[in-house]
Amino acid sequence: MGLEEIHIKNYKSIKDYRITLRQMNLLLGENGSGKTNILSAILYFYENMITQHPSYQIFDENNPLNDQVEITMVYDMGKILIRSRKNRKEGKDTYLPYYKMIESIQQDGKVTLTMTQTKGGKVMWNLGSDKRKVLYHLYPLYRLDAREINLVDWEELWGYIGDFMKPQAEVGRELQKHTAGEIQKDERLGRRLQQLEEIFQRLQVEPVTYTLGEFSENLAKMYYNGGKFSYIGHNLDGFSNGTNSYNYISLLLYVLSAMGSTKMKEPVLLMDEPEISLHFHMIDELTDVVFECVDNMVILAATHSPRLVKNILVKEHNNAAIYQVYKRGDYSYSCLLNMFSKNDKREKYFLTEHHANAFFAKILILVEGETELELLQNPYLRQLFPILKQAEIIKGMSDKVVYRIVDTTTRHYNVPMAALLDMDKILEWNDKTLRMKWKEDYRFVKEKEKYYYGTKRNKTVRKRKRIQAMCEKCCFSSLRPFYASEDENFDDLIQEIKAYYRNYHIFPVKTTIEGTLINEGSYMQIIEYLKQIDKWKSVETAFELLYNDNDKVNFLRLLFCGKSDFLLKPGQIIKKNKHMYTELKGALEGQKIRKTDWVSEWLRFYFSSWTKIPLEELNRKSFEKWCSDPKQGKKLKVQFAQDFPELVQFIDMAAGLQSY
Repeated sequence: MGLEEIHIKNYKSIKDYRITLRQMNLLLGENGSGKTNILSAILYFYENMITQHPSYQIFDENNPLNDQVEITMVYDMGKILIRSRKNRKEGKDTYLPYYKMIESIQQDGKVTLTMTQTKGGKVMWNLGSDKRKVLYHLYPLYRLDAREINLVDWEELWGYIGDFMKPQAEVGRELQKHTAGEIQKDERLGRRLQQLEEIFQRLQVEPVTYTLGEFSENLAKMYYNGGKFSYIGHNLDGFSNGTNSYNYISLLLYVLSAMGSTKMKEPVLLMDEPEISLHFHMIDELTDVVFECVDNMVILAATHSPRLVKNILVKEHNNAAIYQVYKRGDYSYSCLLNMFSKNDKREKYFLTEHHANAFFAKILILVEGETELELLQNPYLRQLFPILKQAEIIKGMSDKVVYRIVDTTTRHYNVPMAALLDMDKILEWNDKTLRMKWKEDYRFVKEKEKYYYGTKRNKTVRKRKRIQAMCEKCCFSSLRPFYASEDENFDDLIQEIKAYYRNYHIFPVKTTIEGTLINEGSYMQIIEYLKQIDKWKSVETAFELLYNDNDKVNFLRLLFCGKSDFLLKPGQIIKKNKHMYTELKGALEGQKIRKTDWVSEWLRFYFSSWTKIPLEELNRKSFEKWCSDPKQGKKLKVQFAQDFPELVQFIDMAAGLQSY
């Protein structure tokens, strides 16, 4: 396993952070959440492991009383011990003191190394320098920041290759002697070397002897007769940044994997945004390389790539972990995402890069279909309610598999989540019994009750049981021809359902999303909109047959492919009302407004009417300028809340979740 656990205390924005590692580990989160500080803490730990490089910029700036940084690394030495004991049995006595040192460090196959530093003080360790040096070489640290790669000159890679090629010290000395001897055998080269040595002596100058690592790096260059890299026979500057970045990272991964499989080492690789410059197909290929190599090292990568997250979730669950890093106040925290289990095959097949965006979101909004997406992504609505600009909106409420993929409770990540749900997904009208059925598929929230305790759980359970009893026992009266409702008991049921689901941050609208936009407060303006698009004359005669406001609202809602109060479609209503006026039936059958696009057109008409900006002049800039007047913007918000109360209630609920 190698590096198994990291515990960081009081380092910059990290108050107390513990992470248990697997072979492949992803850190994800928005900018400024603390991912870089985690990588920085590990790097600082290693920089001071065998030499002193103290910094006084690492302390908690938010609390001057936190005057001590503590970083702990736990190493699983299982693989190293197996190799060490095997070598001892094979009689490699030359390295016996080294093997004994390895044995002395571990306790039950593990070793804990802790670094502490106080303000103004030295870096202190719980183990002596000789033991730290052994750990430093057994578990070497490598760092890759994709933004710092020289994409046309891979000189840095020779250092990694040198580490892999590095021979034992005495073998290195023998190689150097042999090389020198071979050079001196040539008479001309021998004379030149003699002259060069005389020059050095005269000037009292001499070359500094290579370290073993430097010798190995140059030995590798000499063996391959070159110090530059090419790709398929061409210079690197002839290829795209993405191609060069992919090849660079892949070469590094393969070299470190070979090091881990053939040497008594288990490398640790820190990667910062390895996906930079990579096309999504290359991210897929890089993921394959990672899982081909990762068994021989530990990788900790910070990423902003939903594609990479999706690949890790889909491909593996035993040797990979994903941590979401987030900020609360001044400090960074994290949570471990639940990977897919063996039984979650459908989730793996359904998961897309768009779904993976949820794990990076500031706030997540789940909706049922395209109409809701069109509504919540409307540019004028987003200007009026800025919370919608921050939200990641995903179509996930109409499919339980997609819901489980992104559900914050199921996946266990810290992103506020609000869901918008049509009531017809919860209730179904039975015309024979005059009762409502609570659909089984949308009782899935019952599973979430196990996360509630005490009074909150009792209240939630009581509310659920009351809804169930009302559905089973209450007969509800409806008004023909559209199955409109003026039944107070039915209104009570709707309110109970709304309250129950809001416990789980799910907002069921009274009917459907069409009913949210066409209601008692807005239906007169809908008539003006129909006139504007030349649709009113074809339904005006039918509309004049209605005298009840509730019927008028239901009729208009049905024209726009919505549903009645009792959640019936136009076709169902026509079938149940054999004696319906011909004009009404004709309007419902032949004059329906197309389901797509009308939402955007209707909101554009609405905002034009209230702002007095002519339709042909209304655009994002003109609307933004109009709203920049605080009085005008506030007045429009108040009016909008009166006309579309359910929609504003949902947006307010979503905005309120940001403080959780």
